[in-house]
Amino acid sequence: MKPIFPKPESIHDGLDRQNLTKIRKRFLAINQDRLTRMRDALTVRQQLVLDAIPLLFHTNHPMMPGFESRDTPAGVCHFKITKGAVQLGRGIARSFTASQDAVHEPQITAIFVMGSVGTIAQSESSDLDFWLCFKPGLTREQLELLNRKCEKITQWALQCRLEVHFFLMDNAAFKRGQLSALNEESSGSAQRLLLLDEFYRTAIHLAGRTPIWWFVPPGNEHEYDEYTDILQQRRFLNSEDVLDFGGIPTIPDSEFLGASRWQLYKGIESPYKSVLKLLLLESYADQYPNIQPLSLVFKEMVYAGEHDIDQLDSYVMIYRHIERYLQEKNAVRRLELARRCFYFKVNYPLTRSNPNRDKTWQHRLLESLTEEWGWQRKDLLKLDQRNQWKAPAVHEERSLLKNELSHGFQVLKLFAERYSVEHDISAEEWSILGRKLQAAFETRPGKITWINPGISSDLTEQLVTFAQSAVERPGNIWSALIHPDGTLTQNPIHIKTSASLVELYLWCYCNQIVNLTTRYELQQAPHIEERTLHRLLKVFANWLPLPLKSLDHNVFKRSAEPVDALFLLNVGSVAQAGLEQRGIKRLSSQTDALHYSGFGENLIISVDLVLRNSWNELTTRRFDSSTALLDSLQDYLKLSLPGSHHRPPKLQVECVSPNHANTIATRTRDWLNEIIHCYYGGEYMSATRYVFEMAGLFHILQFKGPRLITRQYPSLDAVLDALGDAQPSISPIYLDSHALVRHPLKAMCRAISSEGGGRSWAGAIHIFFQRAQDHTDVYVVDEHGSLVHRFYRNSQAVFVLKTLHYFFRSVIDRQTQLNQQLLHDFGIFPIHFYELKRDSRQCYVSEPKRVANESVVPVELELRAIGYDRGDQKLRFNFYCGDQFFSCDELEEQIYLVVAQQVLSRRKSREDYPLYLTDLDLTKCAHLIAPDARLTTSHYMKVKNRLETTLNRAIGILVKR
Repeated sequence: MKPIFPKPESIHDGLDRQNLTKIRKRFLAINQDRLTRMRDALTVRQQLVLDAIPLLFHTNHPMMPGFESRDTPAGVCHFKITKGAVQLGRGIARSFTASQDAVHEPQITAIFVMGSVGTIAQSESSDLDFWLCFKPGLTREQLELLNRKCEKITQWALQCRLEVHFFLMDNAAFKRGQLSALNEESSGSAQRLLLLDEFYRTAIHLAGRTPIWWFVPPGNEHEYDEYTDILQQRRFLNSEDVLDFGGIPTIPDSEFLGASRWQLYKGIESPYKSVLKLLLLESYADQYPNIQPLSLVFKEMVYAGEHDIDQLDSYVMIYRHIERYLQEKNAVRRLELARRCFYFKVNYPLTRSNPNRDKTWQHRLLESLTEEWGWQRKDLLKLDQRNQWKAPAVHEERSLLKNELSHGFQVLKLFAERYSVEHDISAEEWSILGRKLQAAFETRPGKITWINPGISSDLTEQLVTFAQSAVERPGNIWSALIHPDGTLTQNPIHIKTSASLVELYLWCYCNQIVNLTTRYELQQAPHIEERTLHRLLKVFANWLPLPLKSLDHNVFKRSAEPVDALFLLNVGSVAQAGLEQRGIKRLSSQTDALHYSGFGENLIISVDLVLRNSWNELTTRRFDSSTALLDSLQDYLKLSLPGSHHRPPKLQVECVSPNHANTIATRTRDWLNEIIHCYYGGEYMSATRYVFEMAGLFHILQFKGPRLITRQYPSLDAVLDALGDAQPSISPIYLDSHALVRHPLKAMCRAISSEGGGRSWAGAIHIFFQRAQDHTDVYVVDEHGSLVHRFYRNSQAVFVLKTLHYFFRSVIDRQTQLNQQLLHDFGIFPIHFYELKRDSRQCYVSEPKRVANESVVPVELELRAIGYDRGDQKLRFNFYCGDQFFSCDELEEQIYLVVAQQVLSRRKSREDYPLYLTDLDLTKCAHLIAPDARLTTSHYMKVKNRLETTLNRAIGILVKR
């Protein structure tokens, strides 16, 4: 075929109608050959869909697939409804007629299909990407109608087992650089001219106008706009016959970085194709600034008279281009990987062909290429068995692909930095792609990697060995080994090492190396049985069914958020192992897994916390110490702080240990759910103190800002003292359901929270008392939740409560006078009284009581104390006994004996019975008592108790004299 090359130095002299006609015929001939190859690769039903596409968009027939409205834009330029078209339409819908669907002004300018179709890379699973070009100027409503029609046709095609995608294309807008935003099937703004490069060398014209690009000689590509203007202005071409997407003399450097990042995104699921695309981009960058796009190479070949459809195959052209580039770089290993990627992308196993049937064109072409590469039959056999590759081969292949993808991206990134390239990818698209890549490729401790991005279809093993490196030593290492023949006779192959068995086994599960039929060999693992692994596998299958659903693209517009949490208890650990070895059994009816038996043992020896986030990243962390449960709780609650309007991830708790599994899992699940309700249920504040017992110790949990603080106490008295610590804000007390069941505090918390949960703790004082023959127990809970306990010996309850009521009213009045905000916060500051009694189960209950607010002093002598600081940061007190004033500056250490003597002198008899302060003023020494917060009534109560104890001790001394 004679070459056609108009002289580039003068486009005016180079134009020739005869040559234009020849060029048109050449492109159309190549187009027809590609179309034939594409149709031959489809089934009969799929061919029906392909053939019907132009007819469906030319008409709006209510019985045809895709019908949306008579107003839907229709009519394909230059499309004629022939008898064959009518017959095709009636084959789809019997009532189809052409006359009622005549279109006066076509709205569809052209239809193309592009990609791998019609090439050596087309397969049964290849989808069809259609460019549906519409007339510029359509309204938003018309485009919406057209889009819905495309969606309906897509669904109809799926019924015929053909996956199609439609892209509505305004050629004028495309030429100006306006593209849609990034989605799963579009590269967005990242690579407009690279996309056009692919379009010009792969597109198959189905109907409508042809690209005017065909008619611009390769040597005139740099003056594309001027050339096309002359072609149309001088009537060499009718503008109604051609479509202008723009020229492509070179690839702008600004597109390389965005395009390479996009290919990495695609490479997560289609690595072989993406490696080829990235190598193509890398070779383009190597040509900079004199880049010659493959589309121009393709056009040069057409103009030069090349008509061998094999040589013009777009995928073969990509390979040849990459091959030349890597050979020039002497990159032998990369070239071998590129050839393997090409072979797998083509997906035509040469060793499986039927020798009794004629070889297809794809077979002949691929066979000639592999012979050229020097591949032997054994090489082909290994590649053709890829679907049966097991973990070692798949892991190695994935590493090579990942390294190549990363290498290609780094090369292009360095190119962009070297030439100070400003990439065109939008900020949101950059963020989305980066997050997708992070989820797929980033490695970090505890993260589960997915090693099989479509490399093999079956990694399942019959027999897997799990071996622990050492026993009874912290930081044990676990290894997984496989046995290719399913027996222990051959040397096993190591596939993975992890810091924990759960991480290793979850990795095996996620990569589908193990299933319910897999057998296990366990080495140096005394606390793991084969049945334990089977149970664990069922837990994984229930918690994380495979395969995972594909994530919506919008998920990556947001940062990763924790979604699910799995607590695995005592995997590889045995509860009560130490006691059982000594032959000791449970010695009491105490079945709380956190405080088990008479020894108060914590049965949770280890915790493996597995997390899944919204990007489907899986991470594991093992906690293997006496504080394993508390440490894992800390990690879990860090994921979503109270008050952030996000609850922690959905919780599942499992125990697969052979000892006490149900007891341990149920108790831990309830414990965790109680804590979640406490801090995230909306009733209690983040400063709430959660009290529980574990391993013979009392614990208090409390958030201090973003940090969860855990404190432990050896005794009941110690934890009660801690609950008396002044709180800077409202801090309810929340008791674990198993804690202090027969202690008054359980009834007290229930009484305060009964109406409004944690909100009931705000702005009130709660006084609980228990009567006895010779004493009264009193518990005071102040307006912030601080608890103060006082034991009143030889005192009647009524008298004690009245004096307390009078005292607190005096304190409250003084506080509100000094701080008007308290009036605003609390209004009338309530004081509630409750009497504590035991029920038939010896558990405490509380009954509300009314204690009158005495308007006069309920004691025979009013006794007031006034605290102050003399400037030396020491707390001192002056006293008023009735109207008589006693100065600490004068009396110093003797003041308590002097005041006691004054009290005794006022009594009718010198009897030793308790005295009570009726008022206390701490305003002048608040900085010494509460340096970081304002005074609360608990401060007053504690000082009152201390002063009364000292004064009553002084009275006792005086009475004995």
